[in-house]
Amino acid sequence: MKYIEKTTILSIATILLLCVCMTQTAQSSDYTISSPSENHVIGFSLSKGIPTYTVSYQGTTILTDSRLSITLDGDDFSENFQIDSSSTDSKNGSWVPVVGSKSTYPDAYNERIIHLRETTGLKRQLDLIFRAYNEGVAFRYIIPEQTMLANINILSENSEFQFTDDHDVYWDDYPQAKYSKVKISAMGNNSMRPLLVEAGSHFVAIAEAGSLEHYAPMKLNRNGENRLVTRFRRDTVSATTPVSTPWRVIMVSDKPGRLVENHYLLQNLSPPCALSDTSWIKPGKVWRSKLSTAGAKSIIDYCAANNYQYVHYDAGWYGPERNANSDPVTTIDNIDIKEVIRYAEARGIGVICYINKIAMSKYDLDNTFRTYEEWGIRGVKFGFVDWEDQTDMEFLFSSIRTASQYHLVVDIHDNFRLTGIERTYPHVLTVEGILGNEERATGGNPPKNVLTTSFARMIAGAGDFTPCYLDSRVVSRSYQLALGVIFYSPLQYLHWYDQADKYSGKSFPELEFWKEMPTTWDDSKVVQGSIANYMTVARRKGDNWFVGTISRDRRSLDIPLAFLGSGTYIAKIYKEDPTDRKRVAIEVFEVTSSDTITAIMSSDSGHAIWIYPAMSR
Repeated sequence: MKYIEKTTILSIATILLLCVCMTQTAQSSDYTISSPSENHVIGFSLSKGIPTYTVSYQGTTILTDSRLSITLDGDDFSENFQIDSSSTDSKNGSWVPVVGSKSTYPDAYNERIIHLRETTGLKRQLDLIFRAYNEGVAFRYIIPEQTMLANINILSENSEFQFTDDHDVYWDDYPQAKYSKVKISAMGNNSMRPLLVEAGSHFVAIAEAGSLEHYAPMKLNRNGENRLVTRFRRDTVSATTPVSTPWRVIMVSDKPGRLVENHYLLQNLSPPCALSDTSWIKPGKVWRSKLSTAGAKSIIDYCAANNYQYVHYDAGWYGPERNANSDPVTTIDNIDIKEVIRYAEARGIGVICYINKIAMSKYDLDNTFRTYEEWGIRGVKFGFVDWEDQTDMEFLFSSIRTASQYHLVVDIHDNFRLTGIERTYPHVLTVEGILGNEERATGGNPPKNVLTTSFARMIAGAGDFTPCYLDSRVVSRSYQLALGVIFYSPLQYLHWYDQADKYSGKSFPELEFWKEMPTTWDDSKVVQGSIANYMTVARRKGDNWFVGTISRDRRSLDIPLAFLGSGTYIAKIYKEDPTDRKRVAIEVFEVTSSDTITAIMSSDSGHAIWIYPAMSR
């Protein structure tokens, strides 16, 4: 009997001790959230009522105590907090994109939600969500529905990124600007996202993810020593609670190309597909036409013979692009749009047409896109797109949804970069927000900048780079061939400044590389690279691999084929002719996964390889 009573007393004491420990844990002001791989860790701390976070990668501190706050109507929502409660969640899965750089994207994370409440004043509530993925970490704010915060005006979001040193950053202040490599202390404000940072031996990207439909896009400003802070690009955000902000994302790797491979993290942090039927969404290769019926027909013939999917009418097809009286459901005299569409459809080619924001906003967009579907147009390219404030975002999202109602794939040009929206609306196949091949290599866009863009900008996802081939701006045609692989874009606009009559009666056997090249992939790897210097990307569709390499300097670069499966393959190599860099020489070899191909390139040149199983042809 005494033994039982002693055991009971000890058990009660133990239970009381556990309760105390659990209470202390629940009220703890410090939490860490680790990725499934345990490489990425984001930590939360509440010190003297002020919420901060830290980020580390493989045990190395990337960001130290960085404050989290929002300013509401002049009232700083950033201190005097206590933790009401917290909860955890996790996921270990994957999903299949409608179009993608891989056939499936992994989607695994650990999550903690911190529920905060002010200890003074109105005792308002604020929730912080932290996630740790194998590809990076992310956080967002949620302002719950509450009586004292019904209709709110967010003047600024002040999320800090406190680095440990004055690192190098690849900075641009406009979506189509040239990159500058500068120290954090020397960078200007209004930095675009994603921002690529060299943090010692690690590479860091700061990005934005999730829906921006009712929010303002993020920019990054300097704010203290080695510190950046988020700001709205323009104006404020008006909302009714509950309000969820977009995600703030920090990706870290020991190789810059890994950040490009992991661009799908922004999609993981975005809402799933909103379309019930995606069967009409077709990626493909596009050739821009002259603004005439005959010009389009000649390109349609080339497209049909060479495995291209679309012909495109750019600005001017319905009238002067900057004239508000240019009606987007009319055409200029040189174009018989219905005849062009009839001719294209008979040859299995789709027609894509440009429409800018002037026409989209002045004319009834629902009627315009309904008319396009009735005509048989398959896609639209939005021009003059602004993405500076909440109003811009609401207009853009509404336009994207309207396009989906009428089965029009979308290319967004000018000032927009992806935040994962292509998961929610997979008919958004590509966007610009990039200094592309429209700028000459001898002028505004030299290979040094292209090889910065291919790392820094492509962390955001698809980029419409618009390669050329025969245009006079082309310095190296092997370089142009490789661009189709380097820059992922489900709508791949090739021959941007070319016309079909330049190819008449001439033979360019190397263009079989583009003929065989798809625009979406089962796997994608950045094999090697150095920012602003060189890059090799390998992409697979089925059993076929397409490998592109570009280099800023004269270089002999070994490309290991370890990404191949077992068996013997044929490698067709398209390299610069040493006697004329505007010519391409073709070599053919048998290879296996243990082989290495050496790419010999002059300055500002490229190298392309098409690899397929030896028994398949």
